[in-house]
Amino acid sequence: MTTPDQISFLDAPRPDGSSPDRAIAVATLTQTTQRIIEDRIPRLWVRGEIANWKVHRSGHRYFSLRDDTAQVDCVMFQGDSWRLPADPENGMEVAAFGQATLFAARGRFQLIVRSLEAGGEGLWRIAFDRLRRELESEGLLDPSRRRRLPPFPRRIGIITSRSGAALTDVLTVLRRRSPWVDIVVHDCRVQGEGAALDIRTAIARVSSVEGLDVIILTRGGGSMEDLWCFNEEVAVRAVAECPVPIVCAIGHEVDVTLSELAADLRAPTPSVAAELATPDRDAVAARLEAIAEDLERGLRRRVDRGRQRVVVIERGLPRSIQSRLERARARAAHVAGRLDALSPLGTLARGYAVATSGGRLLSSMSHFRDVGEFELRVLDGRVRARVEGLEPDGR
Repeated sequence: MTTPDQISFLDAPRPDGSSPDRAIAVATLTQTTQRIIEDRIPRLWVRGEIANWKVHRSGHRYFSLRDDTAQVDCVMFQGDSWRLPADPENGMEVAAFGQATLFAARGRFQLIVRSLEAGGEGLWRIAFDRLRRELESEGLLDPSRRRRLPPFPRRIGIITSRSGAALTDVLTVLRRRSPWVDIVVHDCRVQGEGAALDIRTAIARVSSVEGLDVIILTRGGGSMEDLWCFNEEVAVRAVAECPVPIVCAIGHEVDVTLSELAADLRAPTPSVAAELATPDRDAVAARLEAIAEDLERGLRRRVDRGRQRVVVIERGLPRSIQSRLERARARAAHVAGRLDALSPLGTLARGYAVATSGGRLLSSMSHFRDVGEFELRVLDGRVRARVEGLEPDGR
């Protein structure tokens, strides 16, 4: 950086003001002083403690920098303040880069701040922790919300910068592992002002593609400021609310963004994200081969068991048939015996005769009163008989 000792100054024309008659206007004094200060003091870093931090509705920030013995008023205009990840807290020690000047309209010395940095991660860590606590309270970073990726995706969406190395890395891995996968790429800013809004728009558009199974949101490494759009609330909420399972791989393995914590799966690098999202074709082929071998062995076992069963049945069939025939004969004999016992012929065989007339059985004295002749059926034939008289049983 150029120092005051390395600069040659041309003195600005001095206003007269040497007497009451030659008095100069207040505006001339403040404007001349402004030019002198800005010409003689280059842009520089100033270290101090934040005091009286205020955010104007215009987006400008007004505050003071102070130490034990002095204080200077500062302003950071909206065009520069958007880069702040979070507003600093009063009492925080910072380094401010800007231009010393005089606010001519008020005659007030001030520092126009272009950049503001705190020690270590400072403002970045404050903003990160603040939003993380808010999202955790809403449950958006709860691991139980994470969905499992489909084992065999057919269509994958990639959201990243078309000119970045991350896209090349992801495409190379996808084509090597799962060349059958249909790929949808959405070019998106992944750094700078407005990038978080671009990420939200890209997620909404890609997730609406028909048949999409997985989204990979990724970019290569960079500073915390470079990656900050993935920590902005608009981007993090878009990731958390994405209707399609989403894998995030932002920066290097040591970089952790809130978008990654809100995603269904975090990958340390873009290449690993592609590996986690797809099956490897060689592994799939080996698995299918193993399944085919298992099926073949299973079918062989079933066929062998079937053959053994047929042999057992063939060997036992004659005995089974003989046994069934004997049981059938026994049942037939039993039924024949019962039928014989109930048959009229069986009654005749025991010495009885049966009287009939015109096919009508005569079994009572009343049946004989009107019958002249009748037949007696005996065991071996019929006997013609005539009624000569009726004698009732003495009982």
